[in-house]
Amino acid sequence: MYTIPCICFPEDPAGRIYIYYHYNGIRHREYNGKGLGLAIHPNRYRDHESRERLAVALQTAFHQALLAGWQPKGTPPKGHSLRSALQLVLEEKQTSELSDVYKKNLKALHQHFTDFLLPHELASPYDYLLPGRVEAFLSKYHTKERSYTNYRRCLSVFFKAIVRKGYGTKDLIAHTRPGRPKAVRNIPFTDEQLKGILKYLEPHYPQLYLYCLLTYGSLLRPHKEIRLLQKQHIVKDCTEIVLSGKENKSGKVRIVYLPEYVQQKIRPRFQAISKPGGNLFTVATKPYNTSYFNLQWRRASIQLKKDGLLQPGQTIYSFRHTAAIRIYQKCKDPYVLQQLLQHSSLKVTLDYLRGLGELRQEHLRAFLPEL
Repeated sequence: MYTIPCICFPEDPAGRIYIYYHYNGIRHREYNGKGLGLAIHPNRYRDHESRERLAVALQTAFHQALLAGWQPKGTPPKGHSLRSALQLVLEEKQTSELSDVYKKNLKALHQHFTDFLLPHELASPYDYLLPGRVEAFLSKYHTKERSYTNYRRCLSVFFKAIVRKGYGTKDLIAHTRPGRPKAVRNIPFTDEQLKGILKYLEPHYPQLYLYCLLTYGSLLRPHKEIRLLQKQHIVKDCTEIVLSGKENKSGKVRIVYLPEYVQQKIRPRFQAISKPGGNLFTVATKPYNTSYFNLQWRRASIQLKKDGLLQPGQTIYSFRHTAAIRIYQKCKDPYVLQQLLQHSSLKVTLDYLRGLGELRQEHLRAFLPEL
């Protein structure tokens, strides 16, 4: 608890002006803005008008700081400061099973947000942070709706974890404007593209070829689930892949059935690996790093674009998108696709199909105007 700062003008005109207030029952005097990192020095002037004007500015600055949760130097903190709360959440996320890209995004956001906040805001408890300050931070990214939405989503991860851990009580992200990024269609491969790309990759980039073939044929996520495949995951004469909950995004045991064209390609690799923990691509216990296949794809895409086999925006994930469309066109049942893709809910699968431009409302054609 604190009292509103007051100005004390000394009886002697040459005496020092200061402001005073009580914080948790202790009286404090401030002669300048050094404690707030502000260059407000009323006692450096001799004329009464300047001294009074700067004294009022000093009073206002400390009042606003106290309102925002600032604490005087030497005040023992109660619980965690905002700085320590954010750091503890970041450390927890960095040691979790999240993807490397997601961890990198959270780390970058943490750096940007702590650089934006003032020292007294970081030193104060989380609940003292004003919602307007969060909105001011996010407004820096308002020119790009998708960037705004991504930053807001990542910041929400921190705030919700802080509340869950008991470091704060209010969800500050709820007071900010929700973003509405425009949907971007993921472009799948045509039949001609799919055959042409795989035909080029097999002799020139054999590792990448198998990687992309598995992405298409197994519907596993490439950057973690496929890249980290081991001999022990491939069972029943290379007809199935079994992953534990820790080894795939769904968090549940996942059984994947492999089509014959995939089985034929992985059997030689499977037989060449001596240890159960051997990686399918390196044939050793250590897998390729997270950027290996991305780099391979960038190199291969140069020639693929020259040959007219690759469009802008098409990536390794386009193999999974293409497989999803072919399955949906075959069964017209989003529930079947949900099970194969291992989405958390049917809504996720429907959004996935919309992103591929495949969820058409054919019944609307009957209501078009006639001429």
